[in-house]
Amino acid sequence: MSKLAEEFKSDGLAVLAVNAWDEDKGTVSQYAKDTKLKQTFLLEGSGVKDAYGVGPIPTVFWIDRAGKVVDIEIGFESAAALRDRTVSLVRPGK
Repeated sequence: MSKLAEEFKSDGLAVLAVNAWDEDKGTVSQYAKDTKLKQTFLLEGSGVKDAYGVGPIPTVFWIDRAGKVVDIEIGFESAAALRDRTVSLVRPGK
């Protein structure tokens, strides 16, 4: 997801990771460091998880600028597949 965030930053894409288990900031920071994730993490995200009805982790949402969920992926998908889906939403016709 960090690679997608960087690649599509100029298109206005923002990637957020949601800490759905509400671990403390130190734990999340260490996880981000260990896994080399660079996107912004939302702490205390269990409320977000509940609001969007997230069950399985990971769940990826593509949300447009108007706040509408335009696509969802539940579970693990390859990086190439996530990129292709992102391209189709961020750069339609390419």
